[in-house]
Amino acid sequence: MTDPGHDLRDVPEHDTIDGRSVTPGRVAFVVLVVAMAVMWFYAFVLAPSGNPDRLEDRSWPVAAEARCARTLTAMDSLRPAAEAPTPADRADDVDRATDLVALMVDDLRGIPGGTDDDRWLTSRWFEDWGVYLVDRRNHADRLRSDGDVRPLLTAMPDGVGSVLRRMNGFARVNDMESCLDPGDL
Repeated sequence: MTDPGHDLRDVPEHDTIDGRSVTPGRVAFVVLVVAMAVMWFYAFVLAPSGNPDRLEDRSWPVAAEARCARTLTAMDSLRPAAEAPTPADRADDVDRATDLVALMVDDLRGIPGGTDDDRWLTSRWFEDWGVYLVDRRNHADRLRSDGDVRPLLTAMPDGVGSVLRRMNGFARVNDMESCLDPGDL
């Protein structure tokens, strides 16, 4: 027997909030939207830079940038290799510039600081600089023996580009624009 004062059509099938029924699909949608908002907040506000090549100790790249800038200033006093009258003269110019770059890399190795991860990353970067310095010396030798030739740069292990791309990428990620290759070859 039913209560004559109570009509079953007035009983909602689901709970309601402000006259809207609360269904499992709507709850799932709200949870999804909140989860996405939290994820993006973390990604843009709380998370570290996200680039695995970014150094944690930001004082190291600041010191490196200053040292690299001094090398570029010193290189500005040299005759650009492209203006050399002969390939042999160009080779001498490349050697002089390479000597300055090699001194810069040695000085960079002596910059203190950084976390263990930072030191590991910079050691890989110095390895790339070492390869690049050998490529520069080989280019100077080829200029002397073969005449006016283009530089040959060591390829990356994956075969895409040279170590120069990885080396410059690390410098850019760490805001060390003066530590890019000098671009004089």
